[in-house]
Amino acid sequence: MRMNRMAALTMGAGMITMAACSDAPTAAPSAAAIVPKATSFAVGDVSTPPQAVVLGKLIICKAGNADGQFNLSNQHIVADAPVGAPVATSISVATGQCKVAIEDPTAVNGTGSNVTVTEVAADFTTQLITSCKFQGQGGPVEDCSTATTAARFVNAFHGFVITYTNTFDPPPPPPDVCDFSTFGGFVLLPNNISYGGNAGRVEDSFAYGSLNFVNHTNGDHIHVWNVTDYGHPEDGPLSQYEDSRLAFGLASVNGGPVNVPVEWRFVDLGEPAKKVGDAVWLKVGNTVLIPEQTVIGGNIQLHKNCKKAPKAEKH
Repeated sequence: MRMNRMAALTMGAGMITMAACSDAPTAAPSAAAIVPKATSFAVGDVSTPPQAVVLGKLIICKAGNADGQFNLSNQHIVADAPVGAPVATSISVATGQCKVAIEDPTAVNGTGSNVTVTEVAADFTTQLITSCKFQGQGGPVEDCSTATTAARFVNAFHGFVITYTNTFDPPPPPPDVCDFSTFGGFVLLPNNISYGGNAGRVEDSFAYGSLNFVNHTNGDHIHVWNVTDYGHPEDGPLSQYEDSRLAFGLASVNGGPVNVPVEWRFVDLGEPAKKVGDAVWLKVGNTVLIPEQTVIGGNIQLHKNCKKAPKAEKH
């Protein structure tokens, strides 16, 4: 029985009957004649493109600017018939890398692995099969990229190299928030600091506001006359909350020059503040005066309406 090579390219549920790519009616060639000794790598072994087809292997290559994660379903075939349930595995392949996903060196006609490869969807990523190479024992390398969703039949007479190209396009940054916050209260550790003020961003994107802090531990009075930046922190303290905000400006300390950077982070988690866990964080200059913590007294209020700031407060 001789095999049509194209059957190995697209062996699916309706294409189970298989035979080896052999010139002999029933006998398979010897393993030594099928798999060269120089290509004896096993499942999981890594190489770099370009990758030649290796009989008995299904190799996945990754191109583009994003790595890939693949789910494999392997249905064992014996004498042209499925045996047992398909076995599910997964494999990750980094960009610029090829990896052996399945190895089946079985040198018996109609026996091997019927493998379906499905790439796991990734956000903001275009995923394409850009190359598929198939080779049957004794035959030329053929293009199999048209059968993108079909199972691939792998044994000592068949090999595949499938290249997936992923293009990751990061989403645009979220628009600037347009709301404002008011706050007043105190914390006790590691410094006894009271705070008060307001900050926001108006509809034409200008930030505004003023911040006041009194460090009762050493008597410092820290005053930000004009908030110059306001929004949701992208990372760092309190950034895990959707309703957290960051206000930044230059401060005068004890009436001195307005040249000390202040970064004030806070989150409104509901009412009352102490019970629900409103939290704050403060950095003055290079010193964190209030590590991330729940407020002791007072309140933080996020007002989710977009308004115009007084002209004198625009920057």
